[in-house]
Amino acid sequence: MELTRGGFTLSAKAEWPDKGMTVIAGPSGAGKTSFLRAILGLERAAGQVEFAGKLLQDAEHFVPVHQRRMAWVSQHDDVFSHLSVAQNLAFAARFAAPGGPALADMAERFGLTPYLAQNAGALSGGQKQRLILARALMSNPRLLALDEPFGALDAEARHGLLDLLQAYCAAQDLPILFVSHDFDTLTRLADFMLYMEEGRVIAQAPLNPCLLDKSLPYRYREEACVVMDALVQGYDAEHGLNQLSIGRVPMVVPGAALPVGGTVRLRLRGGDISLSRTRHEDSSVLNILSALVITVEHANGQSALAPGSVNVTLALNGDPVLVRITEKSARALGLDAGDTVYAQIKASALVSG
Repeated sequence: MELTRGGFTLSAKAEWPDKGMTVIAGPSGAGKTSFLRAILGLERAAGQVEFAGKLLQDAEHFVPVHQRRMAWVSQHDDVFSHLSVAQNLAFAARFAAPGGPALADMAERFGLTPYLAQNAGALSGGQKQRLILARALMSNPRLLALDEPFGALDAEARHGLLDLLQAYCAAQDLPILFVSHDFDTLTRLADFMLYMEEGRVIAQAPLNPCLLDKSLPYRYREEACVVMDALVQGYDAEHGLNQLSIGRVPMVVPGAALPVGGTVRLRLRGGDISLSRTRHEDSSVLNILSALVITVEHANGQSALAPGSVNVTLALNGDPVLVRITEKSARALGLDAGDTVYAQIKASALVSG
């Protein structure tokens, strides 16, 4: 895909799954919004665009925006303030493909039922964002494209809205393409990532390989982590602990009981994991797991690691997990690739999202 605007050139080639959430990430000015707009047909870029097995454009063919069935919510979107909440939703339904959601059902799902007769301009910021999303989904799209629309919301409101949105899209098998700078959103929800710099897609892969990629910034962040899906096995009501498993690896996480048989997404933060050569039974840490050292990465002036820090990559249930320890600790343990160690993960540090 090629596009030139002023002094900026977009030259991007990418493939991503037509399911789940794909996040387009990268620094400001990388071309994320331009790339998204070109996919939607809002920018007439040179090149080929296909989605879900359908050709949308090439050198001789261009499907106009309104026929692509792609709903777009940008950071500048607003409600139709002169219309009621119900009229906002009905407006989108007028242009929807057959088989779309019922207005009453969408209003109920997004908590808008009490406000249907109310003027949309009088809603709170969070309520307006719910209405904007519900209105986009009323069009019955094949793809939902989001361009950082929740920047004005606080973290709690943003998390709640994104969780609600993801649950709906998962139930409808509706893929999401999401431009976001927010690391928390990325690790809570993304399945796949496109990472852009200077108008090019320089990395495209499932989430964890991107989080661990040495050419990307995430591996070296203070909150560096990997994300894993765990199966809920049971609940220890006496101690308030959910009993989980990642493959054959058991873990416990505190909190309210989760549905047995369901899955929960866990972020394993590298700084919240400690290592030892022996298993310490007299520890307050509940998750003590045997793991194999894959790599030991020291700060050497060429790495983005902070001085005195070491990244240790472990194999846990066959999957890589990043651990951040000090140089002093790494030397004391004498760590090397191929060593077997014990990873100690505090139950409170297994953040589910």
